[in-house]
Amino acid sequence: MISERTKPTRTELKRISETLDLSRTGHNLLEEKNEALILEYFSMSKDHKQKRETMQKNMTEAFDTLKDAQGQLGHIETRYLSASVTAAKDTDITEKKIMGVNLLKINAPDYSRSILERGYNITDSDTTLDGAATLFEDTLPLILKVGEIDSNSRILKKEIADTRRKVTALEDYIIPNLNRDKRMIMSKLDERAREDFVRTKIVKRKIK
Repeated sequence: MISERTKPTRTELKRISETLDLSRTGHNLLEEKNEALILEYFSMSKDHKQKRETMQKNMTEAFDTLKDAQGQLGHIETRYLSASVTAAKDTDITEKKIMGVNLLKINAPDYSRSILERGYNITDSDTTLDGAATLFEDTLPLILKVGEIDSNSRILKKEIADTRRKVTALEDYIIPNLNRDKRMIMSKLDERAREDFVRTKIVKRKIK
């Protein structure tokens, strides 16, 4: 049954036909978007597990080395030397767009430094603390990369789910309802045309 708000007129038929065309175009675009986002998600996550495992292994080694340094230098001396460390290089954080979706992009510089560049007095340090610093510096780009992937994965998962809901709404509700209304209007208009034709014939007979 045709909706009460949908009038069986040619104007309404034209409006519904145009809306239907737009809905189909939108559906196709959303399908393409969803496919592109899914491909990006899997491409990005391909070696995520390996990166995370490597990061955790490196961080465990770095913290174990730091504990050894604390055992040799003492907790207070280690904290004192740590407070003397100069700031690392700035991290360039920007955005990239995939099918209109804003994703995080971290361009990590090389954080590795020589002993003299770290800022603490090398005569107060020892090789164990220097080794811990090197391990942390070498692992930092990987930490940022894993963080970037984690953040973008959450964004993509949500966007993929939202896009899929829109596609489903168009497939299961909007397009079928528009098709139904279009068929009903065309049926009503055909029925009127037949009635008008019969009336015209009757009138012509009476005139004769």
